[in-house]
Amino acid sequence: MTDMALPGPAGALAAAGHRGGHGGRSHNRSGPSFRHVLAAALTGGRASKTQTAAPLSQASSAEVPATGFQPVKAGAGTPAQSDTALTQGMALEGVPVSWQSGLRFIMAQESGGHVDAKSPIHSARGLYQLTAANYHFNPHGAASFGNAVEEAQGGIRYIKQRYGTADNAAAFWQSHHWY
Repeated sequence: MTDMALPGPAGALAAAGHRGGHGGRSHNRSGPSFRHVLAAALTGGRASKTQTAAPLSQASSAEVPATGFQPVKAGAGTPAQSDTALTQGMALEGVPVSWQSGLRFIMAQESGGHVDAKSPIHSARGLYQLTAANYHFNPHGAASFGNAVEEAQGGIRYIKQRYGTADNAAAFWQSHHWY
């Protein structure tokens, strides 16, 4: 019996041993980069693959948030119940309100705010697509999946431990398309 290869980008990632936390989603990298899109949005222009955007560190602080990511507003791209669960999880974990935009951004990218979202490729689950090695960040481990507040708490704990702040995690996600 021969090994079966996954078609398309998922197969290429699996063959390369990629273990990013993006929940198995593939990203079309043929379009403009995030920096190009951000630069175009800030200047009112259109993004182009041939444009060269200044590194975020060179942009003025009045134009670009210090974290380098665009904040996600409440309800933008995530179900209301997940946003409510995020607010409750933040209160339980004692993180400042200033984290909310970064946490919401990561949740929107990783699961679209869908509780108990499951990766079709690996063990990543939940609002923040924690892998099996990180299920322990949830208050009740794997048993927390399906409980939006506990999934939010697990994501917050993971982000706090690995990145220190939600803004750092969001900036990393934007550079790598996983966190």
